[in-house]
Amino acid sequence: MLPEKFENYIKQNKLFHKEDKILLALSGGCDSVALFWLLKKLNYKFSAAHCNFNLRNKDSENDEIFTENLCNKSDIQLFKTSFKTKEFAEKNKLSIEDAARKLRYAWFEKIRIENNFSYILTAHHLDDKIETFFINITKGTGIKGLRSISAKKNNIIRPLLFAKKEEIENYCSENNIRYRTDQSNFDTDFLRNKFRHEILPAFKKINPKFQNRMLKNFEIFNDLEKIYNDYIENNKQIVIENRKNLIYIDLEKLLNTPAPLSLLYEIIRPYGFKSSQNEHILTNINNLQTGKLFFSKTHRILKDTKYLIIDTVSETKKNELFYIENETELNEFPVKLSFERTQTIPSELKTENDTALINEDKLSYPLLLRKFKEADYFYPFGMKGKKLLSDFFTDKRINRFERENCWILTTNKNEIIWLIGYRTDDRFKITEKTQKILQIKRL
Repeated sequence: MLPEKFENYIKQNKLFHKEDKILLALSGGCDSVALFWLLKKLNYKFSAAHCNFNLRNKDSENDEIFTENLCNKSDIQLFKTSFKTKEFAEKNKLSIEDAARKLRYAWFEKIRIENNFSYILTAHHLDDKIETFFINITKGTGIKGLRSISAKKNNIIRPLLFAKKEEIENYCSENNIRYRTDQSNFDTDFLRNKFRHEILPAFKKINPKFQNRMLKNFEIFNDLEKIYNDYIENNKQIVIENRKNLIYIDLEKLLNTPAPLSLLYEIIRPYGFKSSQNEHILTNINNLQTGKLFFSKTHRILKDTKYLIIDTVSETKKNELFYIENETELNEFPVKLSFERTQTIPSELKTENDTALINEDKLSYPLLLRKFKEADYFYPFGMKGKKLLSDFFTDKRINRFERENCWILTTNKNEIIWLIGYRTDDRFKITEKTQKILQIKRL
């Protein structure tokens, strides 16, 4: 019965094919050993991988010996490794469970890539999926947490999610399949075990068909996630603008969507922002001061008058200089520029923000490429007199991120030639006496 259901589940969900090269995560426990024999019975091509986490002294060693003997007798290739899990957990401030998970999946992926395996298979089953669901909602979760464990995510496949733990144990018993028992699975100090042995059995007493009901619930949650994702993607197109490598979120449009809290969370989550930050921003949006900043490890959000603006946390130093010689290739610089020289004065001197026409007669090389500084001033093209760049930015309503990302081209005497993307300096304008014209474009 279980082999037929197993093969049908693989086909119905298009998980993998007979010709695929598979790596099985083999702990030696009931679930992974049952999956081992199901793959073997149905003639799938696979190898196995075993991790010794060194958490259970002699038992960990015996698990490793068991998997070695199983694979040797069955002529299955086995990869194995050993981890100092406790040291890794302490160093990275992780729980033992999280540390073991992080270590094993990183190693599985390494083995997969090095040996050209198509997929990694784990033996998670329906009971695991239900436990994860309740753990997720206990800790706090979004729509993806309701869906719980996926049958297929990238290169990781869980082909036993249809099966109850009891079915797997019965399959092993009926076929005289030996396996190892991990006594730590009964330790209710671990959160998952507390759900497994104390909380979920109470649900089964209330409804003996509780697992079947949850299986139907997961089908509904999957459909809800598709509807949710469709809503998010459609509304992202409405509220987001991309300008000058910055992401602008229109606040008025955001607040007029049916679920602004969820929409904003899904927009900022990929950039490392937490749900608590998302709630704080939206709950206090009308009271947040313009210029207020929020940070993740890689990005920052600026509260502007009409927008939330997302930018990367730049590694470019504010005082970093790039020297441009007369014939320098410009692809190596943080802003890509092209130089084209001509002796013909264009009939139309009006230029786009990404193009500057410069009187090269007045240039002294090397030119300098640098970031904006507070004391900078220039003589804006078409205006009389000099102006602080900070005042120019304020007049043009240029926000903090755009100011910080602005690159300036100067002479070797630190005279500003071009505020790139905004305005050239009047001192380097083309006149009737100009002999050499330099056209610079931002690519």
